[in-house]
Amino acid sequence: MGLSTNLLGLVLVHAVLGVAWLNAYAALLHGARGALTRTPVRRAMERVTGVALVGFGVRVATQRG
Repeated sequence: MGLSTNLLGLVLVHAVLGVAWLNAYAALLHGARGALTRTPVRRAMERVTGVALVGFGVRVATQRG
């Protein structure tokens, strides 16, 4: 009985920390929304994302299976 109680406690702690982390992350992104939606910032993020995706594609294409 002790093991299942400990396991339940750990699961509960994990769930609470997960919800707290996601709420903090959402609040941070909501606060940064104004800066992230500006046209120059958005274009820069799209360029960085595009370069990363092309780089991953080149890596996958050149790997030997």
